Amino acid sequence: MMKKRALWTDIFREISRTKARFLSIFAIIMLGVGFFAGIKATGPDMLDTADHYYSDLKLMDLKVQSTLGLE
Repeated sequence: MMKKRALWTDIFREISRTKARFLSIFAIIMLGVGFFAGIKATGPDMLDTADHYYSDLKLMDLKVQSTLGLE
């Protein structure tokens, strides 16, 4: 129990000594988490939008080309 108390005391003491560094690292981490969550959330919507766009303009999905012909 004493070791955990000393650990937490040391953690809080270190954070209170270097508030600017702690806040900047925390902000960078939160920015990265927000960016990652946004990309994960909008990925399926972007794929759906691209699919509708290709369908509306009747663009090809796949081009098959052969010199010997296809059967």
